[in-house]
Amino acid sequence: MTPAEQVAANVKLLRTRRGWSQDELAERVGHNSSQAVWSAEVGRRRITVNDLVDFAAAFGVTPERLMSDDPDADSVPVYEVTTDDGAAQSIAADTVDPGETWASFYLRETRVFLAPTARILGIRLITEEAPDA
Repeated sequence: MTPAEQVAANVKLLRTRRGWSQDELAERVGHNSSQAVWSAEVGRRRITVNDLVDFAAAFGVTPERLMSDDPDADSVPVYEVTTDDGAAQSIAADTVDPGETWASFYLRETRVFLAPTARILGIRLITEEAPDA
């Protein structure tokens, strides 16, 4: 499936999951008629970047989620932790509580400790991904 086809399929999927008509979605994204929504869903109308942003806002998701396999999946930030021994590790977590030589990562109800043998140099957000199920 091409990215354009994925977005079109996700627009239709999210619209139907929310129980919205094409008219209702058209109104939410500022179109005068449902024809624009129908054309986008069936691939007859090219979805512009502005359309992508408008659809994402209407559904309460990021534009990136509209291009994914499951646009309703919860996003979880992914952090890269680097240490002075040159190691780097990616960790998915909702929040991070960093210390000088340790860090606590919290994912939903689970607390995960990272206790490297080297000093933590930095923790940075690298992306948001759907959690592995």
